[in-house]
Amino acid sequence: MDEQNEAPGGPALAMLDVGEIPPGLRALDALVKEAPVRVLGAGTIQCGRYLVLFGGGVEAVSFAMRKALEATGQSLWDEVLLPDAEPRILPAVVGAAVRWPAPGDTLGALQAGAPPTLLAAVDAALKGTAVELVQLRVADGLGGKAIAMLWGHTHEVEAAVSLAYDAFARGRPQGCTASVIRNADADVARAIAPWSGFFKGWRG
Repeated sequence: MDEQNEAPGGPALAMLDVGEIPPGLRALDALVKEAPVRVLGAGTIQCGRYLVLFGGGVEAVSFAMRKALEATGQSLWDEVLLPDAEPRILPAVVGAAVRWPAPGDTLGALQAGAPPTLLAAVDAALKGTAVELVQLRVADGLGGKAIAMLWGHTHEVEAAVSLAYDAFARGRPQGCTASVIRNADADVARAIAPWSGFFKGWRG
């Protein structure tokens, strides 16, 4: 059942990346029919994949994920379930929230070939270090990839990127990379906030 007006967005968040659109829609149908979860986003992304983000109580989200995975069959591309998602993730994904300016002078740039793996990396980085999530982009104009911009003091950003690499290894590691830019130039800061895309007025 779709509890869009009743179920909370968390504390659990889950994301399902399906390699083909028809089984993606089948998975969406399966997960909302039998668990009180809230669908926070669902639709096609580049390269012909289907992405679903949903949240709610831990038990409900876990159950919905199991049903969705059964429905995807061989078409699953990537998936993540965050039982206690870091609270900055949801507004960054759903509302394109940008947290800027932030203290520090170091940028940690993360990229993953699949959005669920990036969510896991960002969750680990934010929980384990004192960095700010400046921006999180999921698949929009990125060929199905996802990126995140972390900002803070150098030792914190370095630790955050290390945690992100650990999470990359546990997810879908293909296409995962990261950079630490210490004492980032003002032009770098302007390039990531409020929007990191080349065309600042376009989100596509």
